[in-house]
Amino acid sequence: MDYEVFKARVRDLIQLDLSSYKQQQMKRRILQWIARHDLNDFAGLFDKLKTDSSHRREFIDYLTINTSHFFRDHSVFDFLTTKILPSIAGNRARIWSAGCSIGAEPYSIAILMLENKLPFAEILASDIDEDSLKKAKAGIYYPNQVSQVPPNLLERYFTTTNEQYCLKDIVKRQVRFSRHNLLTDKYEQGFDLILCRNVFIYFTSEIQSRLIKQFVNSLKPNGYFVVGSAELIINPNLFGLERVSYCIYQKC
Repeated sequence: MDYEVFKARVRDLIQLDLSSYKQQQMKRRILQWIARHDLNDFAGLFDKLKTDSSHRREFIDYLTINTSHFFRDHSVFDFLTTKILPSIAGNRARIWSAGCSIGAEPYSIAILMLENKLPFAEILASDIDEDSLKKAKAGIYYPNQVSQVPPNLLERYFTTTNEQYCLKDIVKRQVRFSRHNLLTDKYEQGFDLILCRNVFIYFTSEIQSRLIKQFVNSLKPNGYFVVGSAELIINPNLFGLERVSYCIYQKC
């Protein structure tokens, strides 16, 4: 089985279109996975994915690179805190963290909204990986994942158990988690703020453009779109966006 056949069969099996990702980077990662698990080749991996649901979940988690920590990139969160969140706050304000991984990003937003007494209607957090969503809903984190949380917020919104940090229910109930495939599922509409950080870098330029258009369409007029530090949007005006700060764009 060659790589092209493997991609087609994986798409049918787990609804993950590997053709949408940068081929050299993705193929290298999959070959590393095959070697790590002594699966010999693409055929061996596919057989394992078909018969072993646990291996299938681990493989998806590996490909979607679910790593995160609270308040990742201080300059972004500083701008969100001082400029964006106060401007969008209100009983109809809706926020979406797309590719939320283990939930650190949407929970960071929820903490800021609570801490600053900013009202909002909803924080939606989505990811393709169900295991990551389970971890996010549990709200239990290791010290390195909360190392950027200011001490006063760590004390106020977390409890500690067995050297882990457990998010308090007051934060957890602010976020609605949902499984969502950015490549195939419909996008909800009417958001004031959408964050999709460190996701685009794994997709081809064509797919990146398509996703940006869909995200912009999901924003309210003057809504904000936040990307990762390595995901500069070239010619944002082509998408109806204007750059307002580092990694942050506003719908024109």
